[in-house]
Amino acid sequence: MKKCLIYFEFPEASIIQLKQIANQFEFISCSDESELREYLSDMEILFTFMAKFDAKLLALAPNLKWIQAITAGVDNLPLKEIKKRGIILTNVRGVHQIHMAEYAIAAMINLARNFHVMHRNQVKGIWDRAMPQTEIYGQVVGIVGLGSIGKEIAKKASFFGMRVIGVQKEPQAVEHVDRVYGPEEMEAVFKESDYVINLLPLTEDTKGIIDKRYFGSMKATACFINIGRGPTVNQTDLVEALKAKRIAGLVADVYEEEPLPEDSALWKLENVILTPHIAGVSPHYMKRAMEIMQHNLKAYVQKSGEMMNVIDFRKAY
Repeated sequence: MKKCLIYFEFPEASIIQLKQIANQFEFISCSDESELREYLSDMEILFTFMAKFDAKLLALAPNLKWIQAITAGVDNLPLKEIKKRGIILTNVRGVHQIHMAEYAIAAMINLARNFHVMHRNQVKGIWDRAMPQTEIYGQVVGIVGLGSIGKEIAKKASFFGMRVIGVQKEPQAVEHVDRVYGPEEMEAVFKESDYVINLLPLTEDTKGIIDKRYFGSMKATACFINIGRGPTVNQTDLVEALKAKRIAGLVADVYEEEPLPEDSALWKLENVILTPHIAGVSPHYMKRAMEIMQHNLKAYVQKSGEMMNVIDFRKAY
């Protein structure tokens, strides 16, 4: 019998739903690498949430034809080897747009109202009514990466009365976005924006791309929000910009190294809000992901219709 391996602690109810679509497959679930190795040789489909599925493990799976990542990011997978072998790779892009857009709006409001500073004052027992209070209404938000999440942020930000601009690899009109720039014009977005939200995927072209050049282009009153991929930002340059007050503040959920090291300068800066890579967490995540996985499994086994979110290896997303 053909095998589908789920390399993740998958709910039994979800496995039953998948079996109903593809009863010609045996579904095996495991979360331990040593157990994974036992099934690789005759596995045809892999559903995985785990980052650690490298080229060595891939080489042990000669019959693998399709990988369904239960994540949006696939940069931790051996993309060159997957492409070379002609393996289909899909992800669950789109499952994050609601809760990550809410995170982005919350981040801007918290920065505008200085909630992070007032919380520190609360802990210290300090009453300070002189705390600066501003609004996000009428402000410019620059969204670097107008994918599904970026478009949802644009929709919500425009509802709050913000002017929205953004960067898209292949610029075209986007609803709720006043102006769309190409990657070569990205600096203009940093210059114009009161809030810059990074949503870039991690590719060879984007690694470390947001550096001192871009932070130096920002207004001294502007804030940076990082919820894309940590390594797309030069963290040393970011820290220097914050320390020198070249930018006003930061909300970060992703970092060059995770967990964020205890000796990172970011922990001690007063003008930052740090969260532990939880912007993409939602109680509705698996329900939304299952809709994509069920669609793709049906398309795969019935050999009809198009699979959703097939990765373009030229773009690496």
